[in-house]
Amino acid sequence: MSRLQTIRLPISANLKLMLVLLALAIVAGTLWFTQNLVNELKDAERRTITFYANTLQALLNAPPDTESTSDVASDLAFQAAEVLYFPVIVTTHPDGDVMDRMNIDVDTTMSLEDQGAELKKRATKMSQSYDPLPIYAVIPNDEIVQAGDSVVTQTRFDTIVTNYIYFDDSDAVKQLQLLPWIEIIIITMFILIAYISFSHIKRSEQSNIWVGMAKETAHQLGTPLSSLMGWIELLRFEPENREQVLEAANEMTRDIDRLTTVAQRFSKIGSASQTTQVDMNEVIGGVIRYFERRLPHLGKRISLEFTPTHEPIHARINVELFQWVLENLIRNAADAIERQEGRICLKAQESRESMIIDISDNGKGIDPKIRKDIFRPGFSTKQRGWGLGLSLAKRIVEEYHGGKIFIKESSAEGTTFTIRLHR
Repeated sequence: MSRLQTIRLPISANLKLMLVLLALAIVAGTLWFTQNLVNELKDAERRTITFYANTLQALLNAPPDTESTSDVASDLAFQAAEVLYFPVIVTTHPDGDVMDRMNIDVDTTMSLEDQGAELKKRATKMSQSYDPLPIYAVIPNDEIVQAGDSVVTQTRFDTIVTNYIYFDDSDAVKQLQLLPWIEIIIITMFILIAYISFSHIKRSEQSNIWVGMAKETAHQLGTPLSSLMGWIELLRFEPENREQVLEAANEMTRDIDRLTTVAQRFSKIGSASQTTQVDMNEVIGGVIRYFERRLPHLGKRISLEFTPTHEPIHARINVELFQWVLENLIRNAADAIERQEGRICLKAQESRESMIIDISDNGKGIDPKIRKDIFRPGFSTKQRGWGLGLSLAKRIVEEYHGGKIFIKESSAEGTTFTIRLHR
């Protein structure tokens, strides 16, 4: 399997796995937090209704001679009723008459009998969620007891249930219970849309790469093939001119070497990384010599400037692929020069940890709005471009060589690309 494949596919798979894990984490966190909040609100409502029931029970069982205690209980019951914010129904006994209701709307146009029946239905429905709270009353019961020759009256206290309090969750709790499911639906839709968009972008980029590779192949092969055809025609017309035959043979050899280089480049795109330690001065010099023969045919006077360093600059690269990167950058620089006299400068230097190459031109510069897109497959500002050169250069530098390529600076006075490779 090629290095480019072993790099790209796991990244895509890992990204999908990360999206799934992130979605599960968000869903689990949302459910946990919301459920805890709902449980706390339910406990608070339960404590409130229990306090209200105890207050009513204290009021009901207050001794008649303790007026102050009765007043306090009455005030507490009134205040508790004021703070109740969830539905409450008070009945005389299970399925009995409704004595009071709070936070429940009924149709007042109905008769009192129909209103009572509707409230009983609501109470029955409430009992399916929570058991009603009973209100106990303590009733004294005097009975005469024969004790020997005397008769005494003994007071016995009976406890009976006088009322039931039905209650249900507040609207806030019910809405909170629905909230996580709404969030899950929204998150699922978001992830689904993101996944579909990601897949569409990936397929589009792959399509652009295939189309661009086909056009790049035709372009790379077209120049040496056209040259070979020209030399063959020359040999046909003047086969006896020895000097021209030798010149044609030399040029045809160069063109064949060029075709061999093109074939090797495309074959190494899909192969494992094979790098050798080389002097970058020699690699850059070879590219400069190639373009010195090509640039005069562009109709512009463009000078290529490169001063080799006194000491060799060593780096581990694949020579054929790295020369392809430099050729793409120089070709783009030449296309960006609109003036009749242009300049393209290459500068190589090294530090303790890396080797750096700057490719500068005095062209029109790159619009800041499109700088983030120039390395994207299929993106091109040229009318006849196919947007693969810089994308391919980025893949070769960053994925094949583990380096970095970026725009160092760009203005109306020109652009500088920088390549940084680890030593």
